[in-house]
Amino acid sequence: MRAVVVYESLWGNTAAVATAIAAGLGDDAVALSTSEATLAVVQSAQVLVAGAPVHGMSLPTEASRESARSKPTTGHQPAPDLSHVPMRAWLETLPAGPRLGAAFDTRVRGPLGRGAARAIARSLEAHGLTLLDGPRGFTVHLRATSEEPAGLLLPGELDAAHQWGQELRERAHARL
Repeated sequence: MRAVVVYESLWGNTAAVATAIAAGLGDDAVALSTSEATLAVVQSAQVLVAGAPVHGMSLPTEASRESARSKPTTGHQPAPDLSHVPMRAWLETLPAGPRLGAAFDTRVRGPLGRGAARAIARSLEAHGLTLLDGPRGFTVHLRATSEEPAGLLLPGELDAAHQWGQELRERAHARL
């Protein structure tokens, strides 16, 4: 089963979660940024999982990405990586086709941490994908506790992402 996990990640948290999901999906799965996930790669996938961070209760926008860029880097917070295509723009180019899919986001706990995975899931369905599970969120701290990539993820979130990848693999095998 060929699976691709596509992500937009500004501080490495969503990329780390995507990598853990891909590991759970199995040896034929890869995690790629939106810039790396070309049309040919996506069309060859039987399973497509997509994720992004929550900004303003939904997918990042150009304004929220610019806001992230303009914030001073203090303490442990590194500068955001804005080198890849925003998930919103990537989803607009997604080829239609019958594939299996899933959506996730990285979010802070509380009322501000909802929405990106739901928006991704709606877009995947609009492009003809059948969702294997409901939108899933993985929690991050509001402030970095380390300068390491993915320094915002709460303990246990990468294990949960790996487990979810395994669950998606089982559901996909049942449908393929």
